[in-house]
Amino acid sequence: MRSLSPASSTQGLSALTLLALWVLMAGGVLAEEPVRFEVRSGEPAMLRFWNRPIATLHAQLDDIGPRDRVHRAHGKIADILARLPGETASAAPGTLGNLSGYWIRIDGQEVFALLEQDADRVTGQTLDEIVDRAVTSLQEALDARHAQQSLPELFERMALALAATLVLALILWVIARVHRRALSQERLLARVDIRVGGIGLRPHLRTIERAAIKLTSLGLGAIAIYFWLTLVLWLFPFTQPWGADLAGFLTDLAEQLATGVLGAVPGLFTVLVIIVLTRLVVQAVDGFFRAVEQGLIPVSWAAPDTAKASRRLTVVLIWVFALTVAYPYVPGSDSAAFKGISVLLGLMVSLGSAGLVNQVMSGLVVAYSRALKVGEYVRVGQTEGTVSDVGMLSTKIVTPKREAVTVPNAVLVGSAITNYSRLAGDQGAMVGTSVTIGYDTPWRQVHALLVLAAERTSGVRKEPRPLVLQQALADFYPEYQLLVHLDHPESRNLVLSDLHAAIQDVFNEYGVQIMSPNFRAQPAEKVWVPKENWHAAPAQDGED
Repeated sequence: MRSLSPASSTQGLSALTLLALWVLMAGGVLAEEPVRFEVRSGEPAMLRFWNRPIATLHAQLDDIGPRDRVHRAHGKIADILARLPGETASAAPGTLGNLSGYWIRIDGQEVFALLEQDADRVTGQTLDEIVDRAVTSLQEALDARHAQQSLPELFERMALALAATLVLALILWVIARVHRRALSQERLLARVDIRVGGIGLRPHLRTIERAAIKLTSLGLGAIAIYFWLTLVLWLFPFTQPWGADLAGFLTDLAEQLATGVLGAVPGLFTVLVIIVLTRLVVQAVDGFFRAVEQGLIPVSWAAPDTAKASRRLTVVLIWVFALTVAYPYVPGSDSAAFKGISVLLGLMVSLGSAGLVNQVMSGLVVAYSRALKVGEYVRVGQTEGTVSDVGMLSTKIVTPKREAVTVPNAVLVGSAITNYSRLAGDQGAMVGTSVTIGYDTPWRQVHALLVLAAERTSGVRKEPRPLVLQQALADFYPEYQLLVHLDHPESRNLVLSDLHAAIQDVFNEYGVQIMSPNFRAQPAEKVWVPKENWHAAPAQDGED
């Protein structure tokens, strides 16, 4: 009866087990009852020979684990190949005490045994299957060993590897030459004006082009080296498994990419259909609201002033709904990585968009409150000018000094807005100025002088007529307010400047003293400028 040999490490074995294994190694048989081994599943260990997997051992015999069995099998293979040519691998049924299985042999010499307990229960392999695979793999390893020991064949493979290396060097030289030539030439792309979202990319095209050339060169070089390494490893029998793994990886990668692309086609087509339909709906909604904004389509639920904000809000809602519908059809959307990235992006947007949401909501308040619109002349805090744009995040105002001021909508909502154009209508915007005249001047004369000054000021409308109000009777003088109507509200500051000049001229012309600012005592003579002194140096005649 044939039996298994003991492992090289016998530490921890019981005396009975050690004695039984020694008797089996000596070729003897037990005179009494056969030795019984306790078999259980151990930590799997792979037996490899000549860089090729032969079999995975699972069974543990008493204290002899799969790793010990693999170590002993390596020793047996080395011992057999030192004495025999190692040409044939075979298998034969055998027993070990109370266990039955197969002996795997090299040139008729037992190397290791495979038992029923060595079959992988997870994959459902049978003992016959793992025996056949072990014999086939061992025979391939023996054939590869013989092939690499043949000097003529080894020299032939070395010559092929050298030729492959020369071809690789030539390819890398060509890539490097083309790379340098491409970098040294002025490309047509750098002379083309390309814009994305209104941003000109021309200054950056050369940098982008150089980076693309470098990446392409590196990629081609890496691919050439990968193919060279695969071929060289595959040429030599010992390293053929490594070459096969590299080729298999490339093949599997190409197959996965092709399968992924083909599998993603239906989802991408669905996403494309959703985007196209959404685009058509958005164009229809955009056209409708633009017509409402221009007054071409009057509707009761949307005013022209708020049509722009309604258009933007509706378009955003439509796209959000479309993205929600299209999300499940995006390739890879059901993967854990995609979901993790989505959660991360959502968290980043949530943390960083608090101020953005505040500005957007404030923009909606500004739009739907209809406090101002493009073209109106307004004052916001200390800023006065014409509204040039009312956006979702900010409002732009152009001041009379041609300064473009951007006011965040959150600031705009929290500030008092004075609109000089909203109620102008056919009568024009109203503007006023105050002046104080002494009690020694008849108020009727003051009224007439102020009206005369208004009539002499360009930009002031004749109708409605200027209005003079007596705002207060102070301790030293009455305070008069002149209210006039302007043709153009945006010329408010210029008209006020001309009006103040006209008031001074008229009061000086008629010898009436202006009491502003305050004074402590009545002067002995009137404080006024005679007409002959109106153009004192450096002023010249003819100046207004």
